[in-house]
Amino acid sequence: MNEKRTPQQLAFILIHYWTPVIEECNWEMQKAWVSMLDETLKQLTPLQFAQVFPITKEYKGHTWGSKDYYTVTDWIGENVGWNNKIPNGIEFLLEYLNINVQLTAVRIMNILGKFHQRQTGSDLLIDFLKSQGADIHYIDGSD
Repeated sequence: MNEKRTPQQLAFILIHYWTPVIEECNWEMQKAWVSMLDETLKQLTPLQFAQVFPITKEYKGHTWGSKDYYTVTDWIGENVGWNNKIPNGIEFLLEYLNINVQLTAVRIMNILGKFHQRQTGSDLLIDFLKSQGADIHYIDGSD
């Protein structure tokens, strides 16, 4: 049986079922998962995505200086538009507020960090901090 899935169904499967186990998979599978997820999200609008993974209804972000329902909806309205296709799936996940989506974003960042390590031989976070002018000191005294 060759069942064709909609992009919404595929996004649900990739986020809900694959996120918890992706770090146990081999490197090629991890890269394919990130790519497939990004390409799948590019076929959706934020409105379609929110039907599958609703934005968490937290409203005190302004008080605490954190992400909340309003900051996410404002970001979508300003950067994508509710009825436009998502231009960058990974960025969209990083800006979204939903516990399943946030866990997926963390997994993606772990995989991208591994990719950066393989490509450059250095840690992604350390490279980012250095690019921002941070003075990095290691416990053993090396730089």
